[in-house]
Amino acid sequence: MDRQDLVPRGPQSHHRQVHQEHAGGQLKDIVLARRYARALLDIAVERDILGKIHQEVTFFRETLEKNHDLRLFLYSQEVSSKEKKAAMERLLQDRVSNVFFNFILVLLRKNRQRLFPIIAQEFSALVDRRNKRLRAVSTTALPLDASTAAQLKSVLDKMFDADVTIENRVEPSILGGLIVNVEGRVLDGSLRSQLSRLKQRLTERVNSMKN
Repeated sequence: MDRQDLVPRGPQSHHRQVHQEHAGGQLKDIVLARRYARALLDIAVERDILGKIHQEVTFFRETLEKNHDLRLFLYSQEVSSKEKKAAMERLLQDRVSNVFFNFILVLLRKNRQRLFPIIAQEFSALVDRRNKRLRAVSTTALPLDASTAAQLKSVLDKMFDADVTIENRVEPSILGGLIVNVEGRVLDGSLRSQLSRLKQRLTERVNSMKN
């Protein structure tokens, strides 16, 4: 036994440990979900049914989101795998491809169906990258006007050689700043010169509203 094991831990230490364990579990889920998403993508590409599989992934994700009882049923530890498989056969077998149906059965067999929402998100991101589509989040003090949004999209499209879809989030605390996040990458540094004019326009808009 380590000497540290004999030292009493206060509430803050316990809460910090719980938080770290939770964060570690989330990271593990994301890594695992990416592996499943990549495997499904590879099979779909190999069989030339990527579009169909993407539709089926979206269909099942939306079905889970809308049906609370179905989520409880699939995620419950008290419901047997046999019962869950039978339910999926009734719901999916005549509506989706064998590839996707078997994929769901694999998740059930390994008791990883809870990962499906993350898998669906990662799968869509992989499809977007393959089709040269990217998603960006721009955080600004005020909503982007149409002209500024178009300029930002033009900069990002050229920068990434892709069709970038931008979601604008408003956060007054950043004042006249502009923060751009593309697929988890925060753009700054070398990109400041390209975005400086856009930032200046936003700053001027904020200042004009104060006067």
